Order: sequence, then structure tokens, then C-alpha cells
Amino acid sequence: MGRPEKKMCSEQSEPVEVNRFIFLLMPGFSVLDLGSGLESLTAANEKLGRAFFQWNTVSETGGSVTSSSGLSVDVDSALPDLRRGDCVVICSAFNTQEYPKSGKSAAWLRQSARRGALLCGLGGGALFLARIGIANAGRISTHWRLKPIFQENYEQLDPACTIFEETGNVVSCGGGAATLDLFSAFISQKAGFEISGQVADHLLCASVRDGNSRQIVASFRHAEYRNEKLSKAIAYMQDCLEDPVSPTVVAEQVGMSTRQLERLCKKHLGTTPKSYMMNLRLDKARALLQQTDMRVIDVATASGFSSVSVFGKHYKRRFDISPRSETTVLVH
Repeated sequence: MGRPEKKMCSEQSEPVEVNRFIFLLMPGFSVLDLGSGLESLTAANEKLGRAFFQWNTVSETGGSVTSSSGLSVDVDSALPDLRRGDCVVICSAFNTQEYPKSGKSAAWLRQSARRGALLCGLGGGALFLARIGIANAGRISTHWRLKPIFQENYEQLDPACTIFEETGNVVSCGGGAATLDLFSAFISQKAGFEISGQVADHLLCASVRDGNSRQIVASFRHAEYRNEKLSKAIAYMQDCLEDPVSPTVVAEQVGMSTRQLERLCKKHLGTTPKSYMMNLRLDKARALLQQTDMRVIDVATASGFSSVSVFGKHYKRRFDISPRSETTVLVH
């Protein structure tokens, strides 16, 4: 899929190694993640007028891979031998419990890390790198849906809902639209800021976020634009899911009255502060049930519920399924 690999020369006639990206596609991967990376690199080569970047798509078997949207994608090859300086981009589903930790892909990624490759996990790819022990310390960027998984299962990591992070030979990114920001940074680092700007213009990116920018879900973004105190209240609620607090405490923390908080939540979020926080807790619980092997009682505690029965009642009301029915059969 990539342009032919060849060495180029700089203005000083010094050899420049082609920058090679290997996109590992795993079942359930996001087409948006793959497309954002490929289109960015393609546009960069076009602006440079040469095959500065080279890429390949691979899968564990060399066969086609089905994305989260049901699209079947053919790849260039099975898992190749890598060299120092290559960048492996892991495109996977959010639910990485479906991937065996002792499978061929995991072994290949560990070997790639030992050989000095840069490993880049997009979305669920970052979680998979943690599951197989490659991402084992430091700060890591995670999609906001996956942050509870890191908090409960990977205490050695510092999960952050940023656009992307780099720790050692691991780059992590929340995926989705953030993939464009990540590849803009890759292109800027390798080919210069001017080229990355031209790529952004080509892809109609009105603005490119830096790695430390915060991921913002729709309700948070809406609140942030409309009311600064409400955005702070939402952020505080998100930090208190394991030990939930009352709307009164939330209001006090951000310098407003309880009545004012209730009015703002109703206006901008369409619900009460209490209901909004309950939904945050239940969303966290669902992520833990679907993507970890935690017991239901432990999930209930981690989500701020005092008993399994109370947890089960609220969960069934929200998702029309019991917590025990959500648990998955883990593959090891």
C-alpha cells in the first residue's frame, strides 16, 4: 500500500533514511484511525514531491481484517521483520480482551520493542500495549472510555485523556480525530512544520492540537463553551466516581449554589447533577465489566456503589441488562 521505499538526500547531500510506518490491523479496528494515518502520510509525500514516508499494512495472518464498521480490509502482508527506527501503529478495537496476550501479534510487538521500533497504540491499541507488558510505566494517553480500565488495572501507569503521549519507545493516542493531530506531529518532526501545516490545510483541519490538549466529550465541550463553572463541575464529578459526592459538594467546589448548578445542568445537559453523575458511574462500570476480569462486586465498589444489589438495580434500569450478563469470556 505504501510508496516504493528509497533513500533521499538532503540539501547537504547527506543520506536520509525513509521513515517507515507499519500499520498492524487487528479485528474490530477503526477505519478512521487507519485512514487518518494513511491520508496524512500520503498528503505529506505529495507536498514533499517524493516518497519520504513509506508504509505497509499487516495482520497477524496476512489475511484481510474486519473493522468495527464491518468493512473488510486487505493488507500487504503478515507480520514482517522490523528494524530500528520503524514505527508500528497498532489499530485495534477498544475491547482488547478479545486478543490473546500470548498470541502472534503480542509476541511480534514484544520482539519489535526489543529491536528498537517505536510502538504507537491508537485507541484500544494503547490498552493492548499495557496488557502485554510493553507499556509498563509512566504517562499514557487513553480514550476517555478506557481511562477507568487503566486506573483499576494498571496502577504503574498514569492514564491521561490527552491527545497523545510519548514515553520511551511507546506513543499512545486516544484515536479517532486525535490520530490526525498525532500524525501532524510525526510529520512536523520528520519533515518540518511547514509541511505539516500544508498537510493540515489539505485535510481541512481547521486547527491542530498539541499532545497535551484534553479530550473533550460533547457534553463537556458544550458546557465549556457556554459556562466555565459548569465545565469545572463536570470535571470534578468525573474525578469522584469511586467516592461520589452530593450536588451540594460539587457546587461548593466550583463556587456556585446548588440551585445554580441544577439550573445549568438542566439547561446544558438536559438532566440533573445527580442523574448526570449516576450515568458517569454506570458508564465506568460498564467499561470495567466488558473489558476486564474484575468481579461484579469489585466493579460496584470501583463505581461508588455500596452494595451489589443497588448497583444491579441501577445498571439494569440504565442498560436493560444485568451486570453479570455483561461479563465477557476472557481469552488468555
